Amino acid sequence: MKNFVKPKRALLQTTTLVAAGLIISAVPADAAEKLKIGVGGYAEQWFGYTDIQDDGNSTQDLSGFDVKSDTEIHFKGSTTLDNGLEVGINVQLEGNSNSSDQIDESYLTVRGNFGQIDIGDENSALYKTHVAPKEYGMGINSGDTVDWELTGNTSIGDSGYFRAPFGGTYIEPGRANDSTKLTYYTPRVEGFRVGVSYAPDSNQDDNVQPDRDNSSLTDGVMAGIDYSRDFNGVKVAASAGYGTFLEAAGNNEEPEAYAFGLTVDYAGFQVGGSYAKFADSGVNDGDAYVVGAAYDFGQYGVSATYLHGEREGLVGSTVPGTA
Repeated sequence: MKNFVKPKRALLQTTTLVAAGLIISAVPADAAEKLKIGVGGYAEQWFGYTDIQDDGNSTQDLSGFDVKSDTEIHFKGSTTLDNGLEVGINVQLEGNSNSSDQIDESYLTVRGNFGQIDIGDENSALYKTHVAPKEYGMGINSGDTVDWELTGNTSIGDSGYFRAPFGGTYIEPGRANDSTKLTYYTPRVEGFRVGVSYAPDSNQDDNVQPDRDNSSLTDGVMAGIDYSRDFNGVKVAASAGYGTFLEAAGNNEEPEAYAFGLTVDYAGFQVGGSYAKFADSGVNDGDAYVVGAAYDFGQYGVSATYLHGEREGLVGSTVPGTA
């Protein structure tokens, strides 16, 4: 936004707003056929037992049997334009009404020979290029354990857990999960693919113009590179990623996130490991590593995963950002 003053007898002040961008319609006019939406998703119901150890200051008893639910309904669709570009949408509805984020991810995808563009509320290239051991059942490395272990005022607490090294290696800087962003992925060449994301701020589902003087975190940049090749039946996958926000409000540091992973598959077996680290993230600074093994036999699979996560800060403290 700029102010222009016209030098005549009377000084006239005008305000000019210039906006430039890429506008993509979800229903392109030159589509070979209309966009068709399919309905899918998943439903997980768990019955289990947890034994929560507190620090002696808790007034709650959270140990015992419980039933947990995780359900999502996905609306996905795509169409091909006359010029060969494929345009798709992905909207994910949370099936559990106790979630404050009723619409999980909502974004548009454009694919072509140039690669792929995602725009909207979705994880960054740092997250989506990350390689980690596969898991069957409850996700140890994806934050599912927060429902069982990290509730109430127990000694662990869930602050700083989700999308941070304390809870796994699938991380986002500032824990800005599904923040609104623009991401570009290159085509895969000789097994390599590169992704780069830009997020105006750390907010999700927010069309308000970011206030760079007062917002907690603004101008996020995340990048990742992954590699996947098959060598005579042995599949090797690896990744490296980095993310940060270039501006942080007040005296806060700009948070940084690092993630690395490696897996090897052969004849249905997989072994691998991954690592993640937060720096300049206040009390959420820390790191994590995961090792795991899995076996896939047709429609079924079994896995064993070990996660070790550490956080340097105090329980209940927070850092700018959203989860």
